[in-house]
Amino acid sequence: MTGGDAAYAAPVRVLSKLITVVWVLAGLALVAGFVAYTPVARKYASDHLYVVDNKQAITVTTSSGEALSLGVRMPSAVSGLWASPDGMTLTFTGQQPIILMQPKPQTWGDEIRTNRRDISDDKTATGRYFVPEVTAPTVLDGKITGTVVHPVGGLGTFRNEQTIIDVPVKLTVEPSGAGQASGNRLTQLVYGMLAATGVLILFALGAIVRALFRHGFKHASSAIITFVVIAAAFVGIGYLAEKAAVPDVSDVDVLGALPLTPLQFLTCVAVAIFLSMLALLLSGAGEDEPPAPAAEA
Repeated sequence: MTGGDAAYAAPVRVLSKLITVVWVLAGLALVAGFVAYTPVARKYASDHLYVVDNKQAITVTTSSGEALSLGVRMPSAVSGLWASPDGMTLTFTGQQPIILMQPKPQTWGDEIRTNRRDISDDKTATGRYFVPEVTAPTVLDGKITGTVVHPVGGLGTFRNEQTIIDVPVKLTVEPSGAGQASGNRLTQLVYGMLAATGVLILFALGAIVRALFRHGFKHASSAIITFVVIAAAFVGIGYLAEKAAVPDVSDVDVLGALPLTPLQFLTCVAVAIFLSMLALLLSGAGEDEPPAPAAEA
């Protein structure tokens, strides 16, 4: 190696080590984000999800622009089945009615078949309400109305129970408040995790391209399927864990204000995992090869 080659190689080694450090830090940041996600998401849900029994009042102090999930509990629904022929409406005094939840058709008839040991679930009819912008504290009085139907009973027999919904609602809207703060924290956390994921993907792609130019693709062909299975398994486990950690009511995602769905985010992370594993394999395989013999002068 000539003096010029040595002078060129030193900065390259420093840059390579710096890239590796950034890559590792991005991975650690992503892991830390997953650790923090559950408590932050639960706090957000507690500030934005309000489910009560019929005729029980919902009293909330919230912030401008928040997305509240408001619902009515239906206890002991056989096989978790329920319907709402008219949907639900939220009406505040002096304002036009707001469609809180669209109608949901009945999907069962005179017979319900189930293989479940516990045949009954508590379900909720839930809708989303976007709090209007205000410049001063404002009190909104109204109520949720509608009809829900769900089967109740035990083994062998059931009956359809119809409930006329009448839930008083009182919202105290502040220009800003705790709900807004928890929403900001959750959004910032997700954006930070997305940034870490993006760094992992970019650096992995760079490492893969560099390794392919040097050594080709022969070392990775047998591991592609394994990496895909590992990444897919991560998506499945992560999705189930997210569903267990955050309340899922009706068909409403209580974290719907996020920039993307949990499944979309987990898919991005799975891509980062797959590419990172492939980059490590290709780079490691290239380092194991003996160096090419130097040409004689």
